[in-house]
Amino acid sequence: MGKKANGSDLAQVGFQYIGIPYSELDCQAFVEKCLADCGIKKNLPGSNAWYREVAKNGLVGTPEECVAMYGTVPKGAFLFILKQDGGEPEKYKPDGMGNASHIGIVTGEGKGAIHSSSSRGCVCESEFHNKTVKNGGWNRVGLWNAVEYGTPEPTPTPEPIPCEFAVVYADNGLPVKMRAKPSASCRLYWEIPCGTTVLVLDHGTDWTKIEWNNICGYMLTRFLLFDGGTPHLYTVTIPHLSKSQADALISQYPGSIMTEERG
Repeated sequence: MGKKANGSDLAQVGFQYIGIPYSELDCQAFVEKCLADCGIKKNLPGSNAWYREVAKNGLVGTPEECVAMYGTVPKGAFLFILKQDGGEPEKYKPDGMGNASHIGIVTGEGKGAIHSSSSRGCVCESEFHNKTVKNGGWNRVGLWNAVEYGTPEPTPTPEPIPCEFAVVYADNGLPVKMRAKPSASCRLYWEIPCGTTVLVLDHGTDWTKIEWNNICGYMLTRFLLFDGGTPHLYTVTIPHLSKSQADALISQYPGSIMTEERG
């Protein structure tokens, strides 16, 4: 598109017009005046025409979409208030893009935006901090190809969160209860077999939040072995048991070994 305006310059030139009556510079004329000060001459019939111009020769989206793509909403970006109220001129209704009822410029300082306001009667600042202004406020950002906004800020890659695992263990070898809430009185629980590895979500002193079989719950921390901890193992000798008695006892302690002494 030939010569480009500098976004940072476009964000600054409007401040000299603060207080100029809306009757002399409406929102469209104000933006075009700022562009002309930066060397770009463009005259369009209103903010709806500007919204479609930017959509065709640039991009438009929500502030949040702009931040996700660009890292920020850059200085000099256009701001629009887009409504789906049918208020756009008849010639624009077939495109379904809606009614861009107002246009302004991102300053990136002070209140964040500058525009010519009909309700306030002059060129003024308004609140915009890189997110949608609800209830009839700025809700669309426009990046026009005739404006140079600089290199997009790289979106930082989040540091991977290391996973912590633990092994369920009870001295008696029996299953341990994972409860829906961190309370021994909670009646909703699941029994997790001794020796099962679970994902640790929040390591607490008394209760630890864990995930098992895609279910999240809480287990008393004393029943979890962290960092490859070793279970406490005991050797117990019980004399004079019959074979059936020994088998019944062993069944209660998975992993136990029975040895038989003959005298």
